[in-house]
Formats: sequence, structure tokens, C-alpha cells
Amino acid sequence: MGSTYTTNGGIEKIGLGEQAGAWGTTTNNNFDIIDRLINGVGSISLSSSGNAHDLTTSDGSLSDGMFRVITFTNASEACTITIKDESSEKLYFIRNTSGQTLTFKQGSSGDVVTLANNKGAIIFADGGGSTNGNVVDLTALFTTSQAIDNVVIGGTTPAAITGTTITATTSILPDAEGGADIGSTSAEFGDIYIADDKKIKFGSDQDVLMEFDADDTGTLLISNGDVTLADDKKLFFGTGKDVSFEYDEDGTDTVLLDRSSGAELITIADDKKIIFGTNKDVSLEYDEDGTDSLLVTGNVTFADGTTDVDIASHDGTNGLKLGGDLVTASATELNIMDGVTRSTAQINSARDGTVTEVSTGQGLTGTVTSSGSVSMKNSWMSTSSAVFSISGTSFTNTRSYPVFISGRSNAGGGSFTFSVNNGSGGTGTIDQRDGDSGTNDPFAFILPVGGSISGSSFTGVGIELRPG
Repeated sequence: MGSTYTTNGGIEKIGLGEQAGAWGTTTNNNFDIIDRLINGVGSISLSSSGNAHDLTTSDGSLSDGMFRVITFTNASEACTITIKDESSEKLYFIRNTSGQTLTFKQGSSGDVVTLANNKGAIIFADGGGSTNGNVVDLTALFTTSQAIDNVVIGGTTPAAITGTTITATTSILPDAEGGADIGSTSAEFGDIYIADDKKIKFGSDQDVLMEFDADDTGTLLISNGDVTLADDKKLFFGTGKDVSFEYDEDGTDTVLLDRSSGAELITIADDKKIIFGTNKDVSLEYDEDGTDSLLVTGNVTFADGTTDVDIASHDGTNGLKLGGDLVTASATELNIMDGVTRSTAQINSARDGTVTEVSTGQGLTGTVTSSGSVSMKNSWMSTSSAVFSISGTSFTNTRSYPVFISGRSNAGGGSFTFSVNNGSGGTGTIDQRDGDSGTNDPFAFILPVGGSISGSSFTGVGIELRPG
């Protein structure tokens, strides 16, 4: 009876009465095959395989399919490795350093295992035949069905961990302070879920905290430190970014509140305050439940410069109030006080109808009261040119002051009538005859500047009514 071979390893089973004197050679070869099947480590280059390679176990001779551990190298493209023969059961430790993705199969319709470059796996071929042979990744079964307990993954050489869900009972810690990142510039995390009242803490000393403060304010709360928004970066409000808030360093150099459309930027509810100062020194509110007006609590200072305060509605009915009383005077009326230099006492005296003093040079002297008197200063005629003579039939006051005229006619008897003109269109006549047939008739007039008299021939004297 001739030799036969094991199904999975191709080990020669010497037939009864066969190979007399040659058993040693066959047996040694079988031990080599067994050694490779148990501990063999081999490397297979796929440089000339293209997209397909057969992993074959040859009966009675060493072959690549007998290695326990196989490293695949140098693939020019993605390659399918077919485990032969299809009826053999095989267990392999595979390492893929080929630079390409490898697919392992044992049948045209069975399960396959796909292994990416620089990955490893323990695979099992069930020998199901050319049609239904299956290849299974035992490594995947280990990680999905078995718990890894009390094991350090990576050890002294950190390694990547790929999974769907990592459940931590206490903490996920870096190897040192600041020693590990969550995500990267090319592999960002998706949503992050933080429970109510749990904090994200920033800084080695946890200087700034951020949390959803569900048990108190019901808002996103940032505490224990400042928050800085860089120049020209906006804080947007609204799903459509309707309103933005920024320090406009490259434009207005101010805090800028802007809205993409609409008129109102900020609405503050009734009776809610904008409070200024560390000690809340000044507040601003619409006092709906009180005065029903904009209420400023605290002192207000308008800066020097060109700042105006314009009360457009000030019309005697609405407008400026002082102590609750409406100021009925107009701006024009108030401006009359501009340039006044009198003392409060002097203004009050004038208001009360009592003039306590008349200034020198105004033509009057003395005290004016309800029981007092007014006198003309005796220096009003001190100028020599204030007195002058007149004669003829007419006189016009061309001087700078009103004049007092006193005189007589030069001829007796008959009519002695004067026409008087005040210089502004007002005229009158008077007959100065005294009723006798004397030679002279007297007369007296006060003529304003430009005024005149005319009539019969007369002689007289004039006196300017000038202040002293």
C-alpha cells in the first residue's frame, strides 16, 4: 500500500511495507513539515503576484502554506490571497506590511477577511471547499466577545486602539499633564455630551470652568476666570447670525453691536436694569411699573467737547422738567440771561421792584424804592456846548440829544403861531399870542433829535438834555 498525506499539513503517512530502508529520510522531512506547521515564520513577497496569490500546502514537501506566521511584503496593488487546497483547515498569524490591502479567501462564495496595510490578524480557514470555504478573523472575535481585564494596552510603546465605544468607569487620563490630545487637525471628534452640572475645566489649576448649570441658573455658566474674545472676532446671536458683538479693532476701534437686518439691536424688558460700576453705582431702566419713563439712577456726567443734549419736544407743553415742574421758557427766553453780570442780590431786587442803586453816568442818582425818590444828577449841563442861542423863524435839532427851547417873539400884535415837527412825521401847531398887544410873546418847547419849530421871527436859548 502506497503512502498517503495528511489533509491539513501534507505530512506523508508511509504505507504498510513501503520505503524499506528509506524511512529516515521521509520521517525527517515530515518533522520539518511539522516544525513549520507549528512554529514556522515565513515572508512572502507579492511583487510579482499582481492582484492574486495562492497560498499552497504541497503534499510531502515544504511550502509557503505550511508557515504558522506569515509576513506579506511588496504588493504592487490590492491583492487577494487564496488558501489552497480549499478542503484544508488552516490557522495563520498574518502580518501585512505589503503596502496594500490584502483579502484572504478559501472558496468562491464563502466569508473573507480583509486586512489593511500595517495590520495583523489571526485567521482561520474552515476547509469548506472550493465553493463554501470560509475564512474567519479570530482576532475580531476576541475583541468583540471577550473582555480585556486588568491589562495595560501598549505598555511602554503606545499603540493605536480602534473601537466603537470605550466605556470608562472613572477617568480617561493622559500619560502626563498636557501629554495627550483628543482628536487632531485631520480627525476631529463629533458631538461631545456633558451631563447637567458637570464642568469642563481649563488650566493646570482649573482657573476657568464651563458647565450647563441646570440646578441653579439653567444656563451655560463660565466661572472662576475671564473670557477673552480676540480683536475683530464676533459673538453671533441667532440661528441666522442676525446680531453680532465684537471689538472692532480694524474699523471703529470700539465695541460694535451690529445687526444684519431690522432696526432694534437690543431689547431690555420692562423694569430690568443695565447696571454700571463695580458697586452698581448707576443703573438704567425703563421704569414701567413706576414713572413709566427711562429712569437713570445715579449721577450722570456729559463729557466735555461738542456733546449736545437736545430735548426736541420742548414746546411749553412737553420737554424739559426740573424737579418735576415743566420749564415753560423757550431757549430764546433763557438765552436773554447770557452775559448777565449782575449779582443775585441785584437781580432779586430788580425782580421785586426795588432798585437799590443807579450807576454813575446814567444821568440819574439816588435810591428808588416804593417811598423813595429819583433825582437828576446836577452835572448834566456841565459841558459848555450844552447851552446855545437861537434866532430867526425856524430851528431844527441837529444835535445828539433832545433840547429844551425857551424864547420870545420879536414883533408884537397879530398872530404868533408855531409849527412843531418831532422828526418822525408827527406835526402840530400852536398859537403863542398872550392876548395883549405887547411886543413880545414867550414860548417853550422840548424838541427830540431831528425835531423842528417854525413861525414868526423869534429869539431864544436852547439847552441839551444830556446825561451828566
